[in-house]
Amino acid sequence: MSKHSRQGGKYTGNHTTLVPLAALMCDIADASPYVTKISPGFIKAGLRSAGGNRRVKITDSPTYILLSIRDNSSQQEVHIYTSDAAQAKKALTQGAKDLGVAVTFPKNY
Repeated sequence: MSKHSRQGGKYTGNHTTLVPLAALMCDIADASPYVTKISPGFIKAGLRSAGGNRRVKITDSPTYILLSIRDNSSQQEVHIYTSDAAQAKKALTQGAKDLGVAVTFPKNY
């Protein structure tokens, strides 16, 4: 298993490979007692360089929190299922800020 691959425990789905920033964010989510399930999505690779500006967009959905993660030259979405969305978002936001990653929320947030 690669260092950017996660499976077992709270991880579900067939896509276990993560971009480096997604792996860090999933580790933060996995450590939260409010997160019940983590479902990584497809990776979009080969994008134009973000110039080192890694960022995470946190979006609410009725049933999950969506993390849109932009690493230097790739993008990945991760669905985070929770028992308490507010506490999980707080942990994810603080964890991203501790990593020095920009966090954004949609305009309707």
